[in-house]
Amino acid sequence: MRRRVTMLYLAAALAAFFGAARIQPTLLRLRREHHLSPAEDPLENMPPLVVFTTVALGSFRGLLVDALWMRASRLQEEGKYFELVQLAGWITQLQPRFASIWAFHAWNMAYNVSVMLASPEDRWRWVRHGISLLRDDALRYNPGNPQIHRELAWLFSHKMGADMDQAHFHYKREWAREMTRVFGGGRPDFDRLIAAPPDPDALRAIPGVAELLAELEAAGIAPPYDRALDSDAVLAMLVARAETDAAARAALDYLRARRARRVYKLDPARMKEVDERYGPLDWRLPGAHAIYWAWRGLPSARNRFDRLSLDRAIFQSMADAFLRGRLAESPDLAAFALTPNLELYDRVHAAYEKALNDFPGDPTLPTAFANFLTDAVLLHYTYNLEARARAIYDELRARFPKEENAGGFEAFVVRIWREYARDLPSGQAAAFVESALYQSHFWAALGERERAAGFARMAALVWNRYMEERKNPEFRERTGLPPLEEMDRVARERVREMIEAARQRNAEIRSDPRRLIAPTP
Repeated sequence: MRRRVTMLYLAAALAAFFGAARIQPTLLRLRREHHLSPAEDPLENMPPLVVFTTVALGSFRGLLVDALWMRASRLQEEGKYFELVQLAGWITQLQPRFASIWAFHAWNMAYNVSVMLASPEDRWRWVRHGISLLRDDALRYNPGNPQIHRELAWLFSHKMGADMDQAHFHYKREWAREMTRVFGGGRPDFDRLIAAPPDPDALRAIPGVAELLAELEAAGIAPPYDRALDSDAVLAMLVARAETDAAARAALDYLRARRARRVYKLDPARMKEVDERYGPLDWRLPGAHAIYWAWRGLPSARNRFDRLSLDRAIFQSMADAFLRGRLAESPDLAAFALTPNLELYDRVHAAYEKALNDFPGDPTLPTAFANFLTDAVLLHYTYNLEARARAIYDELRARFPKEENAGGFEAFVVRIWREYARDLPSGQAAAFVESALYQSHFWAALGERERAAGFARMAALVWNRYMEERKNPEFRERTGLPPLEEMDRVARERVREMIEAARQRNAEIRSDPRRLIAPTP
């Protein structure tokens, strides 16, 4: 009797599998007709495991995924993150169109697994894995998916760009080094990258390139010559020769554009559009990449939540770049400081205005905008742009008529300085200390020694009070400020650059007084 029942169960299971296989073509046809899959064929470019289980199991593949997902949840609760990585890998292979699984898997690697490791190098490896998983794999199976773009932007803006991780400076430094190799600095020459030879044949057709590639091969750089960007000596040779040698310039542009597209999935033409729309940005910093990936997801956003989330990723990253979007570094990036980029003010302001108009009623946007205006008042004031600081203060007071904003400009500045000396996140605190030091050197250059000394004392006061709140070594290392002497050096250099630019401008005006009336753009 028991054997007969078992046979009946087996026959029913086989019938169910047969029925699922019969209706699978109909389901695939309906998915195509109703555009439920990003590809014309839902199995197009799918991993072999997906193709096999789809054909063999049909709709029952979902039950297997559910079982694996429940197991993954238990591993997550038990803190067994390394086991979870392998299991989540299977789930992503079985359900490559399920964006939430990719987001979960990437978050787990970048946040949970990375912090289990002690060395910054090991942590960085797992953060990179999380980014690569979304950028290289998830978007390949889900092109344009807004959730994946949002999660990718978040990893750049928060995990790499913020200071919540003990090793965040290491992440920023390593990313800046990679981007410097690809783009040569913070502002890529987009036009050269866009115009670079599209393939090896087009590159070799340029006179002198074949001989240059033969030199690379003799130096141990084999085709397709990608390793040329990883060799300090070879890269330095290409950069030096590119200034006068068209063949070297073409080869360098080709290698950089190839790596940007193939490794980092960055399209130079779209980078240029992002920079013209939201910049100027420093593409060595993670904030520029957060903006890029959020912007890439906007065309596919189908509802208010997706649009607002991606817009928020953009304007928050822009506001952060306004505070610390300029990289002042040593030649080898062994030391660097993130300083304000005041050029972004108008575009950040416009981004907030657009968000307020596009998403009326959202309670978080006015608060974020008010915080940005508050930061902008203090930064412009301490960079000796008092007229603009007062205009921004007037706007702040008109838009947000709070009691604490109504005491007058000078009282407002003093109050904010006191608050920032105690409560600011490290990025904002660093921006305002450095801006006070800038003011000190600016007034010293004009001979106003007392005023210069006052700003220097203000910077030291904020730096000391801020660091006193961080007596715990781990907390100080993660959220503390750079040494005051290093910040002072950066501020002094910025003032020197400003004075030199003013002298150059005055010399041009003296040589051609018409420039005073119609300055060259």
